[in-house]
Amino acid sequence: MLSVFKKVRGQPIEKQFKTFVNIGSIDFRIDFLRLGKGTRFITDAWILRMGNKVAVTRMELRNEEDVVIAVGTGTYTVG
Repeated sequence: MLSVFKKVRGQPIEKQFKTFVNIGSIDFRIDFLRLGKGTRFITDAWILRMGNKVAVTRMELRNEEDVVIAVGTGTYTVG
């Protein structure tokens, strides 16, 4: 969403709103690798591909010991 926001920043609010209303999920997958044990959790996310119509993202969830607990990928419509 931040990447899409950067594209429409400075445009009229109506155009920005219309762009965000059109964002939708195509596919979302989460792989749980371990039990969610810990007291503090950290997430990281990356945009793997940002096209004119589709964006693909990757996410990771780790605990305070830097153990990967879950990973996910998401594919979204952005155009």
